[in-house]
Amino acid sequence: MSTILREQGIETIHDQVVSLVAQRWAKAFRCKVTIHTSLEQDPWADPQQQCDIVGWQVSSTGNTMEWMAEVETADSVGNPETLVKWQQAMGHGIPFYLLVPRGFKDSAQKLAEGGAVHCSGIYEYTFVNDLCQVL
Repeated sequence: MSTILREQGIETIHDQVVSLVAQRWAKAFRCKVTIHTSLEQDPWADPQQQCDIVGWQVSSTGNTMEWMAEVETADSVGNPETLVKWQQAMGHGIPFYLLVPRGFKDSAQKLAEGGAVHCSGIYEYTFVNDLCQVL
Protein backbone atom coordinates (compact mmCIF):
# COMPACT_ATOMS: atom_id res chain seq x y z
CA MET A 1 0.00 0.00 0.00
CA SER A 2 1.43 3.38 -0.90
CA THR A 3 0.33 6.92 -1.45
CA ILE A 4 1.66 10.45 -1.39
CA LEU A 5 0.27 12.50 1.45
CA ARG A 6 -0.06 16.22 1.08
CA GLU A 7 -2.92 16.90 3.45
CA GLN A 8 -2.92 20.35 4.95
CA GLY A 9 -1.93 20.42 8.61
CA ILE A 10 -0.35 16.96 8.68
CA GLU A 11 3.30 17.54 9.40
CA THR A 12 4.66 14.64 11.45
CA ILE A 13 5.56 11.22 10.11
CA HIS A 14 3.30 9.70 12.77
CA ASP A 15 0.28 11.68 11.62
CA GLN A 16 1.02 10.99 7.95
CA VAL A 17 1.05 7.24 8.59
CA VAL A 18 -2.10 7.45 10.74
CA SER A 19 -3.92 9.29 7.97
CA LEU A 20 -2.75 6.92 5.24
CA VAL A 21 -3.63 3.76 7.12
CA ALA A 22 -7.01 5.12 8.22
CA GLN A 23 -7.95 5.96 4.63
CA ARG A 24 -6.82 2.63 3.25
CA TRP A 25 -8.19 0.43 6.02
CA ALA A 26 -11.59 2.16 6.02
CA LYS A 27 -11.99 0.88 2.47
CA ALA A 28 -10.43 -2.53 3.08
CA PHE A 29 -12.41 -3.31 6.24
CA ARG A 30 -15.58 -1.55 5.02
CA CYS A 31 -16.09 0.29 8.27
CA LYS A 32 -16.02 3.75 9.79
CA VAL A 33 -12.60 4.87 10.96
CA THR A 34 -11.66 7.53 13.46
CA ILE A 35 -8.13 8.74 14.01
CA HIS A 36 -6.26 10.25 16.93
CA THR A 37 -3.50 12.61 15.78
CA SER A 38 -1.99 15.85 17.02
CA LEU A 39 -4.73 17.63 15.04
CA GLU A 40 -7.60 15.42 16.27
CA GLN A 41 -7.62 15.36 20.05
CA ASP A 42 -11.03 13.82 20.73
CA PRO A 43 -11.10 10.01 20.83
CA TRP A 44 -13.96 8.44 18.88
CA ALA A 45 -16.22 7.51 21.79
CA ASP A 46 -14.40 6.66 24.99
CA PRO A 47 -12.26 9.37 26.63
CA GLN A 48 -9.86 6.63 27.75
CA GLN A 49 -9.41 5.32 24.19
CA GLN A 50 -6.08 6.59 22.97
CA CYS A 51 -5.30 4.31 20.00
CA ASP A 52 -4.27 6.13 16.86
CA ILE A 53 -6.82 4.44 14.60
CA VAL A 54 -10.12 2.78 15.49
CA GLY A 55 -12.33 0.90 13.05
CA TRP A 56 -15.98 0.66 14.05
CA GLN A 57 -19.45 -0.19 12.83
CA VAL A 58 -22.64 1.74 13.38
CA SER A 59 -25.76 -0.20 14.34
CA SER A 60 -29.11 0.49 15.93
CA THR A 61 -27.66 -0.54 19.29
CA GLY A 62 -24.72 1.89 19.00
CA ASN A 63 -21.14 2.05 17.78
CA THR A 64 -19.09 -1.13 18.05
CA MET A 65 -15.29 -1.14 17.85
CA GLU A 66 -14.08 -3.70 15.31
CA TRP A 67 -10.29 -3.19 15.53
CA MET A 68 -7.61 -0.77 16.72
CA ALA A 69 -4.20 0.19 15.38
CA GLU A 70 -1.29 2.00 16.95
CA VAL A 71 1.36 3.81 14.89
CA GLU A 72 4.80 4.01 16.44
CA THR A 73 7.90 5.96 15.48
CA ALA A 74 11.55 5.04 15.94
CA ASP A 75 11.51 6.94 19.26
CA SER A 76 8.29 5.47 20.62
CA VAL A 77 9.12 1.79 19.94
CA GLY A 78 11.88 2.00 22.57
CA ASN A 79 9.86 4.05 25.07
CA PRO A 80 8.86 2.10 28.22
CA GLU A 81 5.41 3.73 28.20
CA THR A 82 4.69 2.20 24.79
CA LEU A 83 4.18 -1.29 26.20
CA VAL A 84 1.76 0.03 28.82
CA LYS A 85 -0.24 1.75 26.07
CA TRP A 86 -0.39 -1.51 24.07
CA GLN A 87 -1.49 -3.48 27.13
CA GLN A 88 -4.30 -1.01 27.79
CA ALA A 89 -5.47 -1.33 24.19
CA MET A 90 -5.55 -5.12 24.55
CA GLY A 91 -8.06 -4.74 27.38
CA HIS A 92 -10.75 -4.10 24.78
CA GLY A 93 -10.51 -7.66 23.46
CA ILE A 94 -10.62 -6.76 19.75
CA PRO A 95 -8.00 -7.14 17.01
CA PHE A 96 -4.99 -4.90 17.64
CA TYR A 97 -2.50 -3.91 14.93
CA LEU A 98 0.87 -2.18 15.13
CA LEU A 99 2.59 -0.08 12.50
CA VAL A 100 6.28 0.56 13.05
CA PRO A 101 9.10 2.07 10.98
CA ARG A 102 10.89 -0.28 8.63
CA GLY A 103 13.50 -2.25 10.52
CA PHE A 104 11.64 -2.12 13.86
CA LYS A 105 9.27 -5.06 13.38
CA ASP A 106 11.41 -7.54 15.33
CA SER A 107 11.89 -5.07 18.20
CA ALA A 108 8.16 -4.37 18.37
CA GLN A 109 7.33 -8.07 18.23
CA LYS A 110 9.75 -8.89 21.08
CA LEU A 111 8.37 -6.03 23.18
CA ALA A 112 4.79 -7.17 22.54
CA GLU A 113 5.56 -10.82 23.33
CA GLY A 114 7.45 -9.85 26.50
CA GLY A 115 4.46 -7.84 27.67
CA ALA A 116 1.88 -10.50 26.73
CA VAL A 117 0.39 -8.24 24.04
CA HIS A 118 -1.20 -10.22 21.20
CA CYS A 119 -1.00 -8.34 17.91
CA SER A 120 -3.23 -9.33 15.03
CA GLY A 121 -0.53 -7.94 12.75
CA ILE A 122 2.63 -5.86 12.81
CA TYR A 123 3.29 -3.82 9.69
CA GLU A 124 6.30 -1.74 8.74
CA TYR A 125 6.18 1.62 6.98
CA THR A 126 8.80 3.60 5.11
CA PHE A 127 9.02 6.78 3.04
CA VAL A 128 10.67 6.93 -0.36
CA ASN A 129 10.62 10.33 -2.12
CA ASP A 130 7.61 11.49 -0.07
CA LEU A 131 5.83 8.24 -0.92
CA CYS A 132 4.65 6.35 2.16
CA GLN A 133 4.69 2.60 1.80
CA VAL A 134 3.23 0.15 4.30
CA LEU A 135 4.83 -3.28 4.05
